[in-house]
Amino acid sequence: MFESLRKNIQTVQDGISAGLQRLSVGERVTTTPTESHVSLAAGSDLLQMYQTQWATMHHMAEQNAKVAQNIDGAITTLADECENQHSQMAEIHSLLAHLPNIMAQLHSMLATIGSMRGLFEEVEGGLLELQDLDEDLSLQEKTLDLRLSLALSREKHTHTLNSLKKELSVSHQAKMLALEHHQENERKERERVFSDQFSEDLKYYREKGHVTRIISSSEDEQGLKLEEVDLDQDISELDSFLNDPA
Repeated sequence: MFESLRKNIQTVQDGISAGLQRLSVGERVTTTPTESHVSLAAGSDLLQMYQTQWATMHHMAEQNAKVAQNIDGAITTLADECENQHSQMAEIHSLLAHLPNIMAQLHSMLATIGSMRGLFEEVEGGLLELQDLDEDLSLQEKTLDLRLSLALSREKHTHTLNSLKKELSVSHQAKMLALEHHQENERKERERVFSDQFSEDLKYYREKGHVTRIISSSEDEQGLKLEEVDLDQDISELDSFLNDPA
């Protein structure tokens, strides 16, 4: 871009130099009294040359203005980019200035992370212990449930056993009462037989004066034993016999 601008300026300079040279040559020709031929079209040619040169210079000036405008835009863009880079460099410089503080904070964070790792391990150990404790509690709850179920079953069986004992006791008492009633009836029957036999022996003694009747062994075996004799029986007849003076 600058090379093109330099070439255009050089072309304009060359054109101006050539025009001045022709102008100086024409003046010398007109002032020379010995020259016989005069060019009347030299002024129009010179005017046309200047008009052409001025048109070229105007065109080149417009191009230069456009180029300068483009250069100004490029310079503005470059300045903005330089300012942006300067801002970035300033920010980087500020960050680099805070780098020791950042490194200190980083070391502090690393130490904190190390301590947190230790805490995490402790928490993990606590969670494992809590899990074991939960399993122990679950086992204890199951054990308590089993014990409660066993106690309820034992109580139920005990209740059933007590009911059975009560039924057996009532049945036993009924059987014992029946047995006692039967034994009482047998005792009364024996007492009646013994009393009748005694009355007959006593009557025989009164009539004969002695007792000659011998009790057979079978009757002795079937008779009452001494411990079976009820001493609370009615002995008024025996008393009257013993108290009789005859």
